[in-house]
Amino acid sequence: MERLQRELEIQKKKLDKLKTEVNEMENNLTRRRLKRSNSASQIPSLEEMQQLRSCNRQLQIDIDCLTKEIDLFQARGPHFNPSAIHNFYDNIGFLGPVPPKPKADQRSVVKTPKTVPDTEEDEGAQWNCTACTFLNHPALNRCEQCEMPRHF
Repeated sequence: MERLQRELEIQKKKLDKLKTEVNEMENNLTRRRLKRSNSASQIPSLEEMQQLRSCNRQLQIDIDCLTKEIDLFQARGPHFNPSAIHNFYDNIGFLGPVPPKPKADQRSVVKTPKTVPDTEEDEGAQWNCTACTFLNHPALNRCEQCEMPRHF
């Protein structure tokens, strides 16, 4: 019983020592966090923020302009090879000969009118890709199928 009591006392002392070490570490961490949050050099001034926002906007405009220039050069440049990007027709399986168009008397009597969503009327007409002839949505600047840039 005495041996267990001594062992208990030893373990209690170890526990107290560990608790004080943990408290010291937490206090140290809290002090370091307060130092960081209170330092004025970490927080930019209002003028610096406005200047950074202005630079950011200008960089975004420059990126957009360069992207459009690259698209134009790729589409019209001397080294442009659309088959090097994707050969659309190689990915289509051969489905046999194209069936002939039905004659006028064989067509169904009921014709369904073509409905165009309102959004397309507002955004303009659909456009055909110059490489794969896919009919694309007017809002797209690249072909949905082969990613060729749109020619305006």
